[in-house]
Amino acid sequence: MPSARRPRDHQGGTAAGAGVRSGWADGQLEMVRVLDRDPELGRHLSAQALQQASSAAVAPLLRIEEGPTSFLIAEPASHAHLGLLVLEGLIVRHLSFGQIGASEFYAPGDLLRPWPPRRDAAELRDVRWEVLAPTLLAALDQDFAIRVRPWPEIASSVLDRAAQRSDSQTLQAALHQAKRIEDRVLLALWHFAGRWGEIGPEGRIVRLPNITGEVLARFVGARRQSVSTALGDLADSGALKRGPNGTVILPHEPPQLRRIEPGRRATDRKPRLRRRA
Repeated sequence: MPSARRPRDHQGGTAAGAGVRSGWADGQLEMVRVLDRDPELGRHLSAQALQQASSAAVAPLLRIEEGPTSFLIAEPASHAHLGLLVLEGLIVRHLSFGQIGASEFYAPGDLLRPWPPRRDAAELRDVRWEVLAPTLLAALDQDFAIRVRPWPEIASSVLDRAAQRSDSQTLQAALHQAKRIEDRVLLALWHFAGRWGEIGPEGRIVRLPNITGEVLARFVGARRQSVSTALGDLADSGALKRGPNGTVILPHEPPQLRRIEPGRRATDRKPRLRRRA
């Protein structure tokens, strides 16, 4: 994996890492109070415990600008690293297997561990990371894990985020089975709304800055032109409204899942019988 793009600090200079325990280069990083930025991680704490934990739960803050990026930390540091918590922004991971591939998104509240474990077997995939909007990450490193050790509820909430990522990947695999591309796109948008959306006067607001039709197509497992057509048809039917800067408004209730028709799988097809000569 190539060298990591270094995040920019407030003054526009380069913010290096917080030493070997964090896994980044030596230097001084801005720190962030994680529970202030992501209160859900402390939802199981009492009021008194939350006050104490909020002061202790600080982590290095990484700032990443738009564009292709990668993450590379010292390999020993990854052993005790909980991961990178997205506080702001939007990141996409592109996975390619030869000429086929898929994409998945990381937005506020998501946890990523972008350093893959070493394997002896040959790697069959190619992984690329792209920042679609300026992003803030909290590095939940070994020092952070030590600081929050008196409050295991925080570590449990971090594990919940990993479980949510697994659920998201399962849903992505399931929506690929929908026959109609419109259903796939609508399911994906409602999935994004449930994870990162805001409630507005007209419905759920989903902000997807710089997500191209090609990237969304890779998420739903369809061609770019088919996704563009599906978005237009959904807008014409009133299932969504498109706003500026990648904003989508979902004005109605989530789609009735029972009405979604599954496509034919390879295992559903009847085998062809060969004629005997």
